[in-house]
Amino acid sequence: MGFVNERLENHEWQTIDRKRNIVLKRTGGGTPQEPFDFNLNIAGESVNFSANYKMINLEKEKGYDIEWQVLAIYAPSHIKQDKLRLHSLIAEALDAFGFAASRRNVKNLTVTFSPTA
Repeated sequence: MGFVNERLENHEWQTIDRKRNIVLKRTGGGTPQEPFDFNLNIAGESVNFSANYKMINLEKEKGYDIEWQVLAIYAPSHIKQDKLRLHSLIAEALDAFGFAASRRNVKNLTVTFSPTA
């Protein structure tokens, strides 16, 4: 089934893949001066990362083109060792997250990683 966005009882949102036990939650940031902060919980292990987004197409009728750029990743060393898998999970979770936990008006979404992430 993969990742889905769901609203919790406390009115917060999460992007979850129940089969693989992975949960993405926005934890802060997101003002014009600071990036968004996220927590990706992979089977009980926390990975925190920050990311900025850019809307490329601003016409709602056609759908938005969004680019997320992951700036920094904070994770246990044994998780960071498999960088390709970690980047893939983050990209997959952000793709499902879309923008504001919705893919409804998102036409295209890309995820890039800064060289230090």
